[in-house]
Amino acid sequence: MYGQYFVLFAIMFTGWFLRRINFIDDKMDHSMNKLIVYFAYPCLIVHNIGNLQMTSRIIVDFLTAFGASLALFYIYALFCYFYVKVRKFPAEEAGVAEFSMASPNNGFMGFPVAMIFFGETGLLLMLAHNAAMNFYIFTYGTRALRRNSADKRRAASGGVFKAALRLLVNPNILALIIGFIASLLGGIIPEVVDEYLMYIGNISTPMAMIFIGSTLAGYRFGDIIKSRIAIESSIVKLFILPLLTILIIYFVPLAGITKSILVLGISFPTAATVSMLAEQEGQGAGTASRILFLSTVISIGTIPLIINVINMLF
Repeated sequence: MYGQYFVLFAIMFTGWFLRRINFIDDKMDHSMNKLIVYFAYPCLIVHNIGNLQMTSRIIVDFLTAFGASLALFYIYALFCYFYVKVRKFPAEEAGVAEFSMASPNNGFMGFPVAMIFFGETGLLLMLAHNAAMNFYIFTYGTRALRRNSADKRRAASGGVFKAALRLLVNPNILALIIGFIASLLGGIIPEVVDEYLMYIGNISTPMAMIFIGSTLAGYRFGDIIKSRIAIESSIVKLFILPLLTILIIYFVPLAGITKSILVLGISFPTAATVSMLAEQEGQGAGTASRILFLSTVISIGTIPLIINVINMLF
């Protein structure tokens, strides 16, 4: 298990190194991001989900994982809201820290790790977790970002509907729907097309890890570890929320793999989406980036540990 995880982070280090020597630049980073999100991951999803032997049990597991994940995200939001209050985070950083703690990188990192350690079913359930996170982000997360700002804009009416619409037009969700249809109908994807999807999808894992490594190259570790907000947020993100999840779901009658994905999903470092949304809103993008960097570095050690705990418990 550690060997597989070492390979993932060795690839991430490759991205960091190539960016440091200027082999990768901003333009290439942006292009990689688009290629992975809009093409490689959708191909991976259609290939893997389309080849599942779809049963009513799998469909129920997906919907259960989505519902449980969504409920957990709002529990995380409540916990993080009170945490930043009790710890007296500065008002200008409280919202983005709260958002960063509750939003894991369950796409770029979650998909490849779930696929490697839990197979196609793990990928399917991680997609459910990712879908729930996206719904949470666009209903509550952006409000958390603006909570302590002078510009306290209220969400427009129909916010939940708009969040659901954004979720449906997400390329990974569209790919999931196509994969579900292909699996239910059975054998509708020609063999040559399926092979094409497999080859394109297989580049997603190494490219995603190279992209993550490249994005970390612009930060100075020595400066970041001096930030109390980044340190505490990373501890909550990587230790406290996974433990809270285990305590909540341990005795809940869910399938073992569903419990595993619920714990693993929240155990990833902060999602890059948080930094992008913080920049768009003009709310603490620097704080979000510091938490993203520190939590990603620490996760090199914590995620293998979490996978071991999951295997022992579930």
